[in-house]
Amino acid sequence: MGYDLAAGAPTVITNATGGLSVVNVDGFALEAHGTTSGQLQVNLPSNAAVTAAANLPGANAATASYEGKTSLVSYDSLGNQVTLDIYAAKSASGTWQVSVYDHAAAPAAGGFPYSSGPMATASLSFDSSGQFTAASPTSLSFTVPNGEPLTLDMSQSTQLATDYTVMNAALNGNGPSEVDSVQIDDDGTLYAVFKNGERIAAYRVPLADVPSPDNLQALAGNVYSIGTESGDLQVGFAGEGGFGTVIASALEQSTVDLASELTAMIESERNYTANSKVFQTGAELMDVLVNLKR
Repeated sequence: MGYDLAAGAPTVITNATGGLSVVNVDGFALEAHGTTSGQLQVNLPSNAAVTAAANLPGANAATASYEGKTSLVSYDSLGNQVTLDIYAAKSASGTWQVSVYDHAAAPAAGGFPYSSGPMATASLSFDSSGQFTAASPTSLSFTVPNGEPLTLDMSQSTQLATDYTVMNAALNGNGPSEVDSVQIDDDGTLYAVFKNGERIAAYRVPLADVPSPDNLQALAGNVYSIGTESGDLQVGFAGEGGFGTVIASALEQSTVDLASELTAMIESERNYTANSKVFQTGAELMDVLVNLKR
């Protein structure tokens, strides 16, 4: 049993189990999520030559030139892959033009011009230390074809005296995928893990306690129930209010060490045998003494 996270953070009823439902991840089959955010961290070569305005990638001309190109796979609302071509060209000293195109609109042989213009173009400005100026935009916002609005964060990019280098590139979203497994964190959050690696928080499993656990009522099936002597139920999450943590994929085993217990049993058996021999010998000696007296 757990709280369904589909509607957001759950409302916990501290003294009852209301709101709990049976954990079921079957409804997550073939989930697809459109791309809505991402990061692109690059270094732009400060020593690059300035490109004429007519030849900048944003002009979408056959003569377009650029210092760097990065292609990223995004996903539309149905989970189709949409490849984004991102170009960077130096438009002035300390200023770079970054343009995003839909790869599907590129010529068969590649390059320019695309059959449609750029989805987004931004002019990035850097100071003498190679960092963004205060007035410079640090992201690009556009809509993925047949998909969701996407914000591409470039705030960690630099302009330094080295080659065009991609240091980090990542987009969220995924294509249709089935649930492959389930993972449970130590705070009780249950994740549905898809075959493509995507994880979705599906449920949060709570813990329960009573003031006097020793006075719980034992029922059939190795379960316990609260009673008048155990106190009322207290429900909470792992890691909060002394409820401890959740250990997933673990089986509680007996704390009895069979090897040491068998050894102790053999020692006890030997001691019993030795003591019984003492009593037997004592009884035999008494018999001898009685016979001597006679």
